[in-house]
Amino acid sequence: VRVQSDPAGRVVITGQPEQVDNPWGITPFKKVISLPTRIDPLETSAVVSLHGRLFVRVPFEQSK
Repeated sequence: VRVQSDPAGRVVITGQPEQVDNPWGITPFKKVISLPTRIDPLETSAVVSLHGRLFVRVPFEQSK
């Protein structure tokens, strides 16, 4: 799983299984999340729990 920000300041979450023909039916995915304002990519972090849950902390970019 990869969590990134795009040039527009949106959150982009992508996933690619190691084996395409895996027995669990896991397929590649891409989710783009638009928020009310741009995010701060340098302060964004993501953690996967032992139970497979993805937690993403996304602070908003400060106005200049």
